[in-house]
Amino acid sequence: MRASAGFGRIERWDDARGFGFITSDAPVAGSSGPLFFHIRDVDRTHPRPRAGARVRFTPERQRDGRWRAVRVAAIDVAAPRDARARSRRRDAERPARAVSGVAISAATIAWAALLVGAIASGRLPPGALAALAGLNALTFIVYAFDKRAARQGRQRTPELHLHLLELLGGWPAAALAQQALRHKRAKPDYRRVFASMIVLHLLALAAWTFA
Repeated sequence: MRASAGFGRIERWDDARGFGFITSDAPVAGSSGPLFFHIRDVDRTHPRPRAGARVRFTPERQRDGRWRAVRVAAIDVAAPRDARARSRRRDAERPARAVSGVAISAATIAWAALLVGAIASGRLPPGALAALAGLNALTFIVYAFDKRAARQGRQRTPELHLHLLELLGGWPAAALAQQALRHKRAKPDYRRVFASMIVLHLLALAAWTFA
């Protein structure tokens, strides 16, 4: 259910997590405070949100009865210029994403080869593959829950817990979740630690296999 469009100001914005809250100029019936919104609710022809910015938005009631803001657009900036700037940034980021995809593919091939070698040498029981499959399923689910929590403004899964799952061997599912769910892939600091978890896991597996 959607109400008529309104105007307001961004009260708080967490750029790292991609969500914030808007204080409406006019009270929204049934809403008791600022309206939650996610980066996916923002007009892509406008710049990224910032605290204090004036915006136009449409209130939308969720299934749980709470209201959130969708179709969020800044009203105090020159949108076309910002759209061109973002387009240039996306063009600059494409090679980095391509390199990242190649690196993940190479790591996955190395991971599979190490697992086969560990099982062939008897260092790793075949049943360990089932445990790894379960760990990866759990990792994807945890990512999905964290993504949902981010969209709803609820308590998040600590990044340390996500990295621990990756280190234990859930990093393939984490890589898949980052792309499929569009979660954590735009945070350079997180991505650097994620890459470190992959390297550490592969080194530990290689040491276990060839020791």
